Amino acid sequence: MVNNVNNSNTATSSYSYLQYKNKVTGLASGMDIDSIMEKLMKAESAQMEKLQQQKQKYEWKRDAYREVNTTLSAFEKGIFDNYGLSKNWNAKTATSTSSSVSVTANSTASGNLTITEATAATAGQKVGDLVGVTSQSTLSELGMTTDGKIKIKAINDSGTYTEKEISYKTTDTISDLMSKINNSGVGITALASENKISLQANSTGTGVDGSINVTEDDGGVFKALGLLATGTGKVAEGTNGSMVVNGVKMESTSNKYNVSGYTVKVTNNIVAGTDAPAKISSTTETKSIVDKVKEFVATYNGLIEDLNKRVSEKKNLSYQPLTDAQKAELKDDEIKKWEDKAKAGLLKSDANINKVLSDMRSTISNYGAGSDDMLAKIGISTSKTWSDNGKLEIDENKLTKALEEDPNVVMRIFTGDPEKGTKGIVSELKTTAQNAVKNIEKTAGRESASDSSYALGKNLQDINMKIDDWKDRLKGIEERYWKQFAAMESAIQKANSQSAIFAQ
Repeated sequence: MVNNVNNSNTATSSYSYLQYKNKVTGLASGMDIDSIMEKLMKAESAQMEKLQQQKQKYEWKRDAYREVNTTLSAFEKGIFDNYGLSKNWNAKTATSTSSSVSVTANSTASGNLTITEATAATAGQKVGDLVGVTSQSTLSELGMTTDGKIKIKAINDSGTYTEKEISYKTTDTISDLMSKINNSGVGITALASENKISLQANSTGTGVDGSINVTEDDGGVFKALGLLATGTGKVAEGTNGSMVVNGVKMESTSNKYNVSGYTVKVTNNIVAGTDAPAKISSTTETKSIVDKVKEFVATYNGLIEDLNKRVSEKKNLSYQPLTDAQKAELKDDEIKKWEDKAKAGLLKSDANINKVLSDMRSTISNYGAGSDDMLAKIGISTSKTWSDNGKLEIDENKLTKALEEDPNVVMRIFTGDPEKGTKGIVSELKTTAQNAVKNIEKTAGRESASDSSYALGKNLQDINMKIDDWKDRLKGIEERYWKQFAAMESAIQKANSQSAIFAQ
């Protein structure tokens, strides 16, 4: 019987240990054969029920392991996405003294820049007058006698030098042709309004970068529009940009420059000797980095707390998995409450989980050993409080001081140092978590794994075979009991018949 569960409001149990009912009526003996059979088969089923309870324990333990693996997988992915990349630690703000350049700073930005001269790159552009026609005139009015096509080359919006073929009809207006060029994806902006026409490349620079080239024009429409002197050729070409930064001249086909961790965009020309130089500098937002380190520590401590809870949770030995007969006596919420208590301590002192905890502590304590970039350098250490079980703690003052002395120290420790070829602590913890998942999968498998591929699965296969054997055995035992009761009923009925004869 189930103890410690209030089932005063439950319905009468409908569970039966019998495969057949009313097979022997008991009319001759006056006995409740079904009731007797229920008790007999309940006793006979005790061993099978123990096997079913053990099967449930295996399934619960497997599921508990898989919950741990889900937590570990989320942890390793989360810490890498949020703390394992250089961009995660970019807390630098760049400023410029001139509106002629805009600037941003990445995590490696260092030093100050002074731009004394800057010339913006330009895109190839051709502007012309429409003579004798307007933007709404048809191409036939322009002199086109047949439908035709043109092929144009330019840098498209994806940065690829591409050629597009554009077909036109003599009934198209000049504005229609401009729209077809715009919609072709060749990377040109074409405009026509009243008696003006303009073609401009969407990219800047000399050569192919900012140029517009007509490679085929079977009707000579570009010549008729006054955009080309001959049938084909270069319509327009852009110019490269340049700037002088800290005395060094740099040139680019675009207006963006990457210098010492800064991304500088020239928006207007700066004339040397006339315009004031653009002075660029950056500052590190220390508080932002400190807050992010605290987030990381909280994430790590959350994992450690969860794992420690699992291996320290006490087992409720008085709460075993419910049998089918016991479940039939309870309501759904009562079953849940019971099973919640029965599941407690499934991973109590578990070797696999304890290994995860040990490996995590080793990764933390061994990181950067023998180098300057140790966690202790930025104020992160393992708590000395026994009850914290390996959680981390932060000395914010030490962390802040370390950042003031070396703004990139946290980024190096968390993401690694490419110059020295060292991995960051996040990468090390990610590997530790991944190895832990693989190790636990040997015991509990994964959702898609076959039972034969992991230890608990093999246990389940074995116990299922034993349960099936017991079901066959119980079927035979029940049949034997029914035959015995049938024989008894027959004998009693025969004796009753004989007594009735003698009583006449």
